[in-house]
Formats: sequence, C-alpha cells, structure tokens
Amino acid sequence: MLDWQPPQNLVAATEARRADITKALMEEQGLRVGSGPLAGMLLLADVCWGDGDMAPKLLGVYEAELHPAIARAIGRDPRTVINIGCAEGYYAVGMARLLPRARVFAFESDERGQDICRRAAAANQVGERVTVAGACDVALLRRTVPQNERPLLIVDCEGAELALLDSAQVDGLLRCDIIVECHDFIDPRITSALRERFEQSHDVENVIEGARDPNAFTSLRHWTSIDRWLAVNENRPVMMNWLVCWSR
Repeated sequence: MLDWQPPQNLVAATEARRADITKALMEEQGLRVGSGPLAGMLLLADVCWGDGDMAPKLLGVYEAELHPAIARAIGRDPRTVINIGCAEGYYAVGMARLLPRARVFAFESDERGQDICRRAAAANQVGERVTVAGACDVALLRRTVPQNERPLLIVDCEGAELALLDSAQVDGLLRCDIIVECHDFIDPRITSALRERFEQSHDVENVIEGARDPNAFTSLRHWTSIDRWLAVNENRPVMMNWLVCWSR
C-alpha cells in the first residue's frame, strides 16, 4: 500500500480547479445531464457532499459502471424504488423520471441533502412521487419495503450497508433488486458477506470500478489533459465495487 497523502496546497489547488471546471460545464451545457441513462435530468447547483461530483454527473459518466444495471433495472419496471443515501437526489430523481409509474422513497442523513433532493424532484416535475426522509435504519426499511412486489433498492450508505441489508431482519429484501456500493475500505467484510447473504435468492454480479475516457467528449477536446481528467474524476479513496443483485 502506498503510504502517502497529498500536501494540503495540492488538494486545495485541485479542488479549486475542479470548481472552475464545473462552472465552465454549467455555462457550456446548462444543468442537465448530458449523456447516459439519466440524460436530460435537471440538476441543481447546490450540493451536500464535497462538490457533489457535479462535473461527471453533468457529463453523464458518474458511476458509469452501473449504466447497464440501471438500464436493466428500468426494464424490470419496479413500482417502488428505495434510495438509501440519496445525497442530492441523482438516482432518486433520475429513477422517478425514468419510471413514471414508480413511487420513490429517498433517505439521506444530511438535512441539506434532503432539502436539495426535494427541490430537485420538484424541478424535474416528479416531486409528487418522491418522498424524502432522514437516515434509514432496519426498522424503517422493513416498513418501507412493500409486500407482493419486487422493489428496487439503490444503496450508498458509507459502510452501513452490512448492518442495513440484513434479510434476517428485513425478509422483504429477498424480493428486492439491489444495487449497493460496497465500502470495503471501511469494513473489508462487506462484499463477501453481502454476496453470501443474497446468492441463494438473487443472481449476484460484482461490478468493479472501471476507466473513464474524457476524450470521448468533443466539448472537452480544447481543454488540457489535466482538466479533462479532473472533469471525469470521482475522487474515490480506493478502487470501489458494487454488488448488483437481481431477485429470482
């Protein structure tokens, strides 16, 4: 393991440049997602975590590894979507737009994030179908998972996924399609434990963080290499992975 931390002046310079890049993208293309399955969704300029990865979201490459899973989930036409760790509402609002018959329940521990998500839902004309609440726990999840249907769960809860996605306590999870970001750098047991829990009831895929090609965007070709890479960077602490679990 490379034991090195960038100096604070480099971190500050990178963050400042990224802010310039995000501002430039907003000025060039507005606040709508430019490509990918959520293309056309209107974002708000407000964020609650870091810089909200606004640049990759505007370009449409944010979590591009999940694009096939999102497309398949849409094809399965869930009537209930539960987004745990919704932040500003990228997936909660995006899925509400793509699934006009679905009800979306969005959970976010940060109050500013809750407010942004509600306003983003209203700005995209899906506010009446998106319910935003605070942090989700096992009891609340048990009450939210509906009976007699196959909901979709999209989970990014910063290491709490192992405690939360417990089918012994929430038996409705066995009926759910689940897309979960695994924070193994917080708890190295997460991916293996979740796979073991769901492999008997679900078809489980392990999706690994992949590459980005900033040169795919003609609008960025006049930018320097560093700026192009900063535009698609999601600033992850390690190489991440997701488990995508399709209920049988």
